[in-house]
Amino acid sequence: ASQFTRSTFQMSFEHYLTPTTSLQFNAAMNYRDNDYEQTWGIGAEAQLKFYVYSLINPRNSHRLYFAPYLMNNYEEVKNYQYNSISGRQEWNANSFDAVGTGVLFGWSFSFANRVNLDIYTGGGIRKAFNANDLSYYSNSTVFDYGYSGITPRLGIDIGFWF
Repeated sequence: ASQFTRSTFQMSFEHYLTPTTSLQFNAAMNYRDNDYEQTWGIGAEAQLKFYVYSLINPRNSHRLYFAPYLMNNYEEVKNYQYNSISGRQEWNANSFDAVGTGVLFGWSFSFANRVNLDIYTGGGIRKAFNANDLSYYSNSTVFDYGYSGITPRLGIDIGFWF
């Protein structure tokens, strides 16, 4: 899922260890507040990128890579739900952690000496802890924060070389 569709702001830092290996750290924060749901959370991810093909030119470069990753998220979710005991609508608050691991495969294209476009796909497995207290629709698909199971990944990142 795109981070924009999940109301998430993400920043990444990539450091080359060797010409064919790099370590990337991602930090993210999400926030959404509407009439029936309030969510906020933080996340972190580490990727070890192995570049299997590199073509470096003066004005542009192409790199193909695979990257195993580890991730962690903390989320707090408030849902506006019907309370059958009191007969009123009430806010139901829950928090949970999620961890995951997997592998990404990507293409990194640098142009204009400083701009980098990174397109990737892959997947892994994710486990959310203490997410069972959420209502059934809040953790039933791969797009939900409380989801546990196999997770596909697809994304486009735009960045700058420093």
